[in-house]
Amino acid sequence: MLLRATEVARIYGDETVFEGVNVEIGAGERLALIGENGSGKSTLLRVLAGLDTPDGGTVTRTGRVALLIQHTQTEAGTLLDAMTPPELRRAQQVFELASAALGNADDAGLNAFTEAEQAYRLAGGYDFEARAASVLDGLGLDAGLNASALSGGQTRRVMLARLLLSPADVYLLDEPTNHLDVGGAAWLEGWIRDSGAAFVLASHDRAFLDAVAGRTAELERGVLTKYPGAYTAAMDLKATLREAQERDYAAFRRKRAALEEEQRRQASKGGVEENRRRAKDSDKFRSTHKAERGQQIFSARAKAMQKQIDRLDAHATARPFQDRRTVRLDLPSAPHGPSEVLNVRNLRVCRGENEILDSVTLDVRRGERIALIGPNGGGKSTLLGALLVTLPYTGEIRWGPGLTVYAAGQHGEELSGLSTVGGALLDANPDLTPHQLHEVAAGLNLPGGPAFALSGLSGGQRTRLSLARLSVTRAQVLVLDEPTNHLDIRAIEALEGVLLGFPGTVLFASHDRALIGRVATRVWVVNGGGVQESI
Repeated sequence: MLLRATEVARIYGDETVFEGVNVEIGAGERLALIGENGSGKSTLLRVLAGLDTPDGGTVTRTGRVALLIQHTQTEAGTLLDAMTPPELRRAQQVFELASAALGNADDAGLNAFTEAEQAYRLAGGYDFEARAASVLDGLGLDAGLNASALSGGQTRRVMLARLLLSPADVYLLDEPTNHLDVGGAAWLEGWIRDSGAAFVLASHDRAFLDAVAGRTAELERGVLTKYPGAYTAAMDLKATLREAQERDYAAFRRKRAALEEEQRRQASKGGVEENRRRAKDSDKFRSTHKAERGQQIFSARAKAMQKQIDRLDAHATARPFQDRRTVRLDLPSAPHGPSEVLNVRNLRVCRGENEILDSVTLDVRRGERIALIGPNGGGKSTLLGALLVTLPYTGEIRWGPGLTVYAAGQHGEELSGLSTVGGALLDANPDLTPHQLHEVAAGLNLPGGPAFALSGLSGGQRTRLSLARLSVTRAQVLVLDEPTNHLDIRAIEALEGVLLGFPGTVLFASHDRALIGRVATRVWVVNGGGVQESI
């Protein structure tokens, strides 16, 4: 066993992040680690890697462990310098010094050179540049880039590349497909499948997890539950187990209610007083004895019922957790609008001297859900910006008459200028009543109701607010740029439900292959200045 956690706990102040975590990672295993944002996945990976000390339990490592964290920085220099693992850089420096000293070396110098050469070779020094070039190409990075001038997404991919080029027995990857386009994610899947190392993969990318994971562990409300199979198989099993739990819990409630009713009935019988006025004098003694005996019997039965209830409670099935991710309101249906939603002819968009899109011609009809895919920088966001007339363009963009468009950006730009939850909801649907505003705010678990300030929302509350805005809008068209950014799996699946239930037209740019496969009725590939329909 390369990595073992036994009864591990992590506590911050008065908050228990997780406890009783038990997990084992053997050679070649690939474990998917899932859970909501803030559930403790990154914390658990740091504990497994040895960067943080557990507050309870033990972690045993018998192999080399490498960790990819979510937030990283690169040093100045070339991209190759940024990708070179520190241990290889040290081995190279020692090898170069030992090589330079060979001219006047004695036996000790020769031995030092031999040891340095072996360390350099074991660190992968001889073929590092070739392997680095292959990894860079797979992750869509240009080897000629200056490491100090990288974007956030490029920096993230460089750190992933550096980790993959570091020799390790167990790789702990925290959101490895962040900032990867479809091609980059597919390349990473192949790299992992071909590797003989073990992996723990914390990710919200369901298609990625289904492609590479052999087991799934879910961190939920401080408890780690393990399931056989990749994500989809694991969640199918979880759903089956949950249905069984719900049936068992319903049976428990019915049985407990029946016992309580019988207990009340027996207790009421035991409390009936004897009517001595109507009894004959000769029968009063016998009547009193009979009444007292009856009270004892009914009281004993009531106590026995209570013991049965206590035994039932001691072995009761836990109440299933209720996930209220979205709030459904009884809203009037929106007008359907015209059947011809959008016509684009000879669209051309430039940024400075660079031509991003050219000669783009598109048609969209009512009810279509169109996914925009393509490599990073291929023009997906540019196309959406042009369609929303937030970017300059030439050509013709014609929306159907009377249409209302709801747009959401990658980073919640649509909320800028809004200050309260109520204002954000009314911005999505001005016809919401005060009662409906309070209903949605209650579903978001906000103590301040609609007046709650957007600046005070947690990440999870902002996610639920975004889903609520999509749920209540009466717009006929949704235009969404990377709508799954910053969402955990449950929120992504809730988003899927909203989009599948939306009666109008949806255009969305995304790298989420599972979302695209479940939601899209058409796919546009945006790359090389043009837009092609994917068959």
